[in-house]
Amino acid sequence: MHADMAFTAQKSARPLDLVRSLPGRGAAIVRRLTQRSASNFRFAFLFLGTEQRDALKLVYEYCRVVDDIVDEREPGPEGDARARHELAEWSREIERIFGDPYTDGDPPRTELGRGLQRTHKLFTYPREAFDEILAGVAMDLEKTTYESMEDLRLYCYRVASCVGFLCIAIFGEQGPATREYAEHLGLALQYTNILRDIAEDAVRQRVYLPKELLDRHGLSRRDILDCRYDGRFVAAASDFAAAAEREYQAAWRLLPSINQRTLLPAEIMGRTYYEILREIRTRNYNVFTRRASLRRRDKLRIAALAIARAGAASF
Repeated sequence: MHADMAFTAQKSARPLDLVRSLPGRGAAIVRRLTQRSASNFRFAFLFLGTEQRDALKLVYEYCRVVDDIVDEREPGPEGDARARHELAEWSREIERIFGDPYTDGDPPRTELGRGLQRTHKLFTYPREAFDEILAGVAMDLEKTTYESMEDLRLYCYRVASCVGFLCIAIFGEQGPATREYAEHLGLALQYTNILRDIAEDAVRQRVYLPKELLDRHGLSRRDILDCRYDGRFVAAASDFAAAAEREYQAAWRLLPSINQRTLLPAEIMGRTYYEILREIRTRNYNVFTRRASLRRRDKLRIAALAIARAGAASF
């Protein structure tokens, strides 16, 4: 049976039934999931070695630090100026991490920078990914609205796909197909996040749904900031969910050509967020009254199916 067909056939099964059907090691890993974690990221972390887990934590710490520089800044021009200064400092820290000649051999000045330099020697990070992530968070200093899906795609590529490029370096797969998979999956995850977090972003006066999409459905930026839920919003959200769906499917079409066992942590994350997208659709896109999330048993089921799919693909 094709892996996606197997997923469809098994998705209504109980988690414990799935565990019993897995190979011994897979079943043991899933049992650990039930004991140790309810977090999406920690579920994925359990499938990595110690050095990989440490490296992934550092990468996500970098993303959190630079994102907080923008999100937690003081309001007004002074806050913007300080954020730009701090992002520029991190740009110089990236230069030191990668040992650019014009840094005169100056070592990283932060503990995080030293950790990233150490793990770069193990996993060979793509330098441009760090630079693009910085450029992406800086876009939040300049934009509160995006004109088109192409404009938004660039933002999501920078803040999500480029994180994926660092992750696949840690996982040990950086071939062209794997990189394309990471690009599409990163876009899918970020689109799902945007849809899920529309109300939270509105509090910060941010509207990520592109203006062209809003215009097409007779919506304004003010409608989103006011969290107006009506038929126009449902139609716009449905279109946006379809864009996320296309990115998930584009990523998954690449799976037969890449090492699915190596990418198991990414697949767990991808399938988890896909279920969040399904939950949003089930609620008819009402993202204003309650934030979409998954129960622990649902996360367990997703992890079990990802293990089963990766195992089947290896034969």
